[in-house]
Amino acid sequence: MAKPESSPRPLALIATRPIADAKLAAALRDDLTELLQFIRLRVVANDSPDELAKTAAAHDGPCLITFSDVAGIPADCVEGALEMLEGPDVVIGPCADGSIYLIAAEGLDEAGFKALIDAALAPDGLVRCIPLLEQAGLEAAALPPWFRVANEKDVSFANSLARLSLMSDEGENDFIADRLRVWLEKPE
Repeated sequence: MAKPESSPRPLALIATRPIADAKLAAALRDDLTELLQFIRLRVVANDSPDELAKTAAAHDGPCLITFSDVAGIPADCVEGALEMLEGPDVVIGPCADGSIYLIAAEGLDEAGFKALIDAALAPDGLVRCIPLLEQAGLEAAALPPWFRVANEKDVSFANSLARLSLMSDEGENDFIADRLRVWLEKPE
């Protein structure tokens, strides 16, 4: 008989930020789901921030909230965010454009999760989340910055990153984005 785990399995939630190209949006969401499942997280995707907040609050363990417009999050960032929760209450992954690519938290109530998710869904999510954390008296830590696919410049950056990962021995395993690569290779 297998020994039960001492702590609950982390839950990964995917919040939807709209992207104009439906095929690109599907590719990013599917790649993100695959990455999260690869590192053995239970994944729940929902377009409703209310439902995501309810699911997160009901989970007895760490929750990771990711966003559907993020390409190829390194598995080390996801795992690192969950490990960092041993200290601070919340771990945030900021984007260079002022948005957020990841939030890890445990033990917040539904209203707390809902407020963080709503703030993070905005293009300036980082500046919206910081006051919420301060008002709630929560200690936060930050991950290294990453990017999201919000405009053509971001698509170009993702394309460059995908190409570099194919040329690197290590990069192929660090940038899990097969569906994004297929979308990038589509005929014009």
